[in-house]
Amino acid sequence: MRKECYYCHCKTRDQLIAKYELGADKAEEFSNAFESFIQHYWHLSNPLIATHIQRIAKEKFGQSDLYHYEKYKANTLLLNNYNYWKNIVDQNPRPFQMAAKLAVVGNIIDYGAHSVPDEIEKFIDSQLSIPLSIDHSEVFYELVQSAKSILYLGDNAGEIVFDKLFIETMKHPDITFVVRNEPVINDITMEDAQYTGIDKLCKVISNGYDAPSTLLEFCSEEFLTAYHKADLVISKGQGNFEGLMNEDNKPIVFLLMAKCPPIAQMLNTEKGGMIIKYNQEKI
Repeated sequence: MRKECYYCHCKTRDQLIAKYELGADKAEEFSNAFESFIQHYWHLSNPLIATHIQRIAKEKFGQSDLYHYEKYKANTLLLNNYNYWKNIVDQNPRPFQMAAKLAVVGNIIDYGAHSVPDEIEKFIDSQLSIPLSIDHSEVFYELVQSAKSILYLGDNAGEIVFDKLFIETMKHPDITFVVRNEPVINDITMEDAQYTGIDKLCKVISNGYDAPSTLLEFCSEEFLTAYHKADLVISKGQGNFEGLMNEDNKPIVFLLMAKCPPIAQMLNTEKGGMIIKYNQEKI
């Protein structure tokens, strides 16, 4: 584990302690469990470490959904102004590219990466005039047109509203949207898909696991069948990128914001860079 990643996990620990206003004894108990896990399993991937930190917190705090309020708030905020965002897409001469960019910018709503701005909608608006750092949107458009089936891997609450808008804009007849099996950080579950109405647009399935990522070795048979069948995989977010970045035997388009220096360096871009990257194209 890189030093920066350890500090990020520590920040998650500290923010959870503050969020739930733990007393000294419970905070120490959680911190000890956190450090014990890190010491024994520091060699695991960051998505797996984050998964176990969240599991420890849920057990110690007696909470099954640690970010339920934040997810509801982000979903509601962006749904309430859905027509505003849709109008931006509809009035753009390249609606596919604009909808895809909104889906990328929405990836900032990530409590795992500690990147959520105070004024979410104002931030999103401010990013729309900034060019993508990696822009494979043209080949992405062609891939969508030629694909018979698409598997769309969702990521965070709030962000899912832009996934919904993007799916509407694509007008593809066979899209399956994927959520996490259980609450983890502010990642989406079936509850978020139903609340935002994305389940009315396309089929929605769970990946069968509670990592803030897509880790194929832990996913359900239903998900793996859909994954291997799909002509194109659309992978949203940093966590899904970390889980699938070495998968090169299937067309995958990664849509994300590079929210930390290690991921930015991996993608040869700056922190905060907006990415639409086809896995079979060079950067």
